[in-house]
Amino acid sequence: MPRRERPAQTTRSEHWLRVAVNEATDDLNAQLIQAFGWSPVETIRWLSPLRDDDFAEYYDQAFLDRVGLFDLAVPLAEFWPNGGPRWDGLARTEGGKVILVEAKAYIEEMVDYESNAGPKSRARILDSLSKAKYASGAAEKARWDAPFYQMGNRLAHLHFLLNLNQIAAYLAFLAFADAPDVPQPCTVEQWEGAHRLSRKCLGLGAHPFQGRVANIIWSVRDLLANKALRRAPM
Repeated sequence: MPRRERPAQTTRSEHWLRVAVNEATDDLNAQLIQAFGWSPVETIRWLSPLRDDDFAEYYDQAFLDRVGLFDLAVPLAEFWPNGGPRWDGLARTEGGKVILVEAKAYIEEMVDYESNAGPKSRARILDSLSKAKYASGAAEKARWDAPFYQMGNRLAHLHFLLNLNQIAAYLAFLAFADAPDVPQPCTVEQWEGAHRLSRKCLGLGAHPFQGRVANIIWSVRDLLANKALRRAPM
C-alpha cells in the first residue's frame, strides 16, 4: 500500500507540519477555518502526519482510503499514474470536507521543473494537467508541468476530486516563514511575493477553484510562541 512511514526525527517543512498537526492543532485548524471562510465551529480531524501513525505519508489510492473516499465515479488510476503526489497532510471535517495539505519552509522548495515519470505515464500526466488547467480557467499559455510542477499536480488532484468526483475537497499550500532550520529562512513578506509569482506563472486569476485553494503563511516564531503559551502554568 502506498503508505510511507517517516523517521521519528526530521527537519524543515516536514518537522514544522508535524508540530502544527500534533502539538498546535487548534491553531492550525483556526488558520484553515479562517482561510476557507468556514464557520468557527467546524470540526477538523487530522489523518496525517500523526505521531501514533509513524508520521506516515500517503499517496496514490492510499491517500483516498485514508480520507474515506472509496469507489469514486472516476478512479484515480484513470486520472493519474502510480507514484503521484505524496501528501504532506490530510484531514477531514465532521461535515465531510476533505483537506489536502502541501507544506513548504523555504521558497526554493516550490520549484519542481517536471515529472520524472516514463513516457506513457508522462503523457497521462500532461493530459490531466491540461484538463485541470482548462477547468481552472487558467491562462492558456501558462504551464503546469514546470517550473511549479508540484503546485500544478496538487491543483490537478483538487480538480480530480472536486470536478470529476463531486467531492467537497480543499487544498492548502502552507508556508512556514522564519524557519530556523532551512538554507535560507523566508519572511512572511517574501512568501507573499513567492505566492504572487506562482499564481502568475500558473496563469491563475479569479479562478473557479478560488474558494477551495488557500495560501497560508505561518511564522514559526508565532507557532512556537502560541504552543509555549498553551503549556505555560496558570
